[in-house]
Amino acid sequence: MGELTVVIPVRDDVRVGRCLASFDESRAHPLVVMNDPTQEVRELVEGAGCDSMTLPTAGGPAACEAGIQRAETAAVLFMDSDCVFHPGALTAFADAVGTADFVRGVTIFRHRTRLQRVVARSRVRHTNMPQMLFKVPLMVDRRVLPRIGGYLFDHRLAWTEDFDLTMRARSSGATTRVLRDGVVIHDALTPLRDLTSAYRYGQGHRGGVRLGLDGYKAVSWRSALRVPWGALRRDDTALALYDHLFNLSFTAGYKLASASEGSPQ
Repeated sequence: MGELTVVIPVRDDVRVGRCLASFDESRAHPLVVMNDPTQEVRELVEGAGCDSMTLPTAGGPAACEAGIQRAETAAVLFMDSDCVFHPGALTAFADAVGTADFVRGVTIFRHRTRLQRVVARSRVRHTNMPQMLFKVPLMVDRRVLPRIGGYLFDHRLAWTEDFDLTMRARSSGATTRVLRDGVVIHDALTPLRDLTSAYRYGQGHRGGVRLGLDGYKAVSWRSALRVPWGALRRDDTALALYDHLFNLSFTAGYKLASASEGSPQ
């Protein structure tokens, strides 16, 4: 049990103000890392009166890494500007400080339309996989850093940096705990925005393959185009087809990144 620093990277998302307003625990101290911010975001954060820092260039992994280096507490929790804390979530995280190297919370997604509901169901299933260390919401005990290479997120990866973290944490034998009461609420996602993210994840995955990072494997169109009969039997049709489309977008991102490198893989 103890205090924690909540690192919130932001560039141009004014929803960071709503995120800061959801803090309800005195042991949780926000640290906003502005990376190449817009003037509107800069003024909003400065007006909030919380601890902040500014980086000259955009980049999520670099912002997170700068935040963990700036933090004065052993425990650091990562949060996104388009999310808010469910009441009591920060208290649950504060009570969990020191109980594991990594403490994972739970993300739920808002939805206002049927299509957004399909996206939300897909995201909930994938972002809450217990074996993965997706960075929101993820609390880290900084004392684990020497065991995982001395850093948290690889700055060479613009996307999928949390997959790389998961692989290094597994290899190190780091302990992980899932905190069911550590709930954050993500804004609604449209299919277009979510599939754009899938495309970028594919590009990030290609970067991991090119760098030879542990766990990153080449992706093929043959696998991506295979009809997901098992999922169609197990899930409702809309969810199964959307997950299939997500995988196709991921593969397209991977293949385009590969082609831009002149690689056949």
